[in-house]
Amino acid sequence: MITTEQKQLFLKKVAQTCQEFQLVRPKQSVLCAVSGGPDSVCLFYICQYLKDKYDIQLAIAHVHHGLRGENADRDADFVQNLAQKACLPFFLEQVNVLSYQQTHGCSLEEAARDMRYQTLTKICTKFGYQSIALGHHADDNAEQILMNIIRGTGSKGLSGIVPKRNISETHPIQIIRPLIHVYRDEIVSFLKQISQGWMVDETNENVNFLRNRVRHHLIPILQTYNPGITLSLNRLADIQRVDTHWQETVAEKKFLDALIHMDDNQIVLNSNKLKQTHLAVIRSVFRKAICRFKGNLRRISHEHVNKLSHWLVSSDKPRDMYLPDKVFVKIANSQVKISGNLEQIPFNTFRYQIEKPGKIEIPDCNMILQLDLLPENFVISKNYKFFDNHVFFDADVVLFPLIIRNIEAGDRFQPYGMNGHQKLKKFFINQKVPRSKRSQVAVLISQNKIVWVIGYRIAQAASINRSTKRVLECRCTIIN
Repeated sequence: MITTEQKQLFLKKVAQTCQEFQLVRPKQSVLCAVSGGPDSVCLFYICQYLKDKYDIQLAIAHVHHGLRGENADRDADFVQNLAQKACLPFFLEQVNVLSYQQTHGCSLEEAARDMRYQTLTKICTKFGYQSIALGHHADDNAEQILMNIIRGTGSKGLSGIVPKRNISETHPIQIIRPLIHVYRDEIVSFLKQISQGWMVDETNENVNFLRNRVRHHLIPILQTYNPGITLSLNRLADIQRVDTHWQETVAEKKFLDALIHMDDNQIVLNSNKLKQTHLAVIRSVFRKAICRFKGNLRRISHEHVNKLSHWLVSSDKPRDMYLPDKVFVKIANSQVKISGNLEQIPFNTFRYQIEKPGKIEIPDCNMILQLDLLPENFVISKNYKFFDNHVFFDADVVLFPLIIRNIEAGDRFQPYGMNGHQKLKKFFINQKVPRSKRSQVAVLISQNKIVWVIGYRIAQAASINRSTKRVLECRCTIIN
């Protein structure tokens, strides 16, 4: 089918990736996700190559996100036409991303990703496909590593996008990425050689999305320091992936050694057996146990895991922590118990992402938040008083997207007017906030830092000063 030397080298490179990570085996059934962009169209042809090489059962799937109007319809028709010409089974599913985003309080990117994975998993489960092939490549991997660093990450985040993984801790369906070691330029060159066109998603140029800012702004700057920055980041990921795999293997053995009981309601570990190992392994065991119970590690931060680990090794005093998404951890009587007993959870967790100025309603705490960027000539009077529910921020410090959520264990910030940071627990004690009211308090987050304990105090770093050029005004209204 493909005869030129350059095409053969490209296919050989992909075949080596598949062999190195054992992505495909003979007679395997694979669902290939195709959006219509160059990466997934290339993947479409690669999967046909793998179909011939390994005699795999292949089908094509396209998820219509319902976000881009006629352009999205055009993409769906394009992919369907590809599948029909290749005489391959085709699945077209349309989802409501905006509704999911509103319900779950996440970003548009997160909502689209979640719905895409859920839909592909549903197709695999219904029709018996064992793997989902995705078109992530080496440039995507470099971008992901930088995004992880920007947001804050550990060793696993430095591993980037892995070539193969299970769809979840408890689900046997695998995600495979045959293109993970090839670059965007190679993909485009390959498609041009076989005279295959692709669709263009205009949102890939929208720099409101972090990934696009990293791709179009940050990486070109880094390339002035190191022209091979994407290669270096991919090399870092390969090194870190091996180290992380070893650490997780050790952690899995220690988890099973310490495991006393595990069911849908709780996981119980022997804390004395955990204390005998290295802190790095203890942290990995906590992450593994929480992930096994919760299904993922979303909103579980390094601070959560680090505090639990230090509690375990430093004292026999009973401790407990409420984690996001109604997960409760108790360390007592030589045991670590991870449960989701709703009667023990003192409040509902919530999280909303605010993409731009405007009004947002937070029904979880009966609140309406109004955010407005003030004109550039706005000047705060020296005698202007900041009220608990009406505040002003330096708009070059408090950046969108913002997060509004409930308070979490370990939260800390630098209250306005103070020199040092303070835990919210201590702040509430100093402010004489009753325990019964603390669960109703929300915090505003910018760049992973608390900038406002809503109704009480803003953060020092977010306040306006003589050098402030742009002002963000925020008003909080309590709904009776």
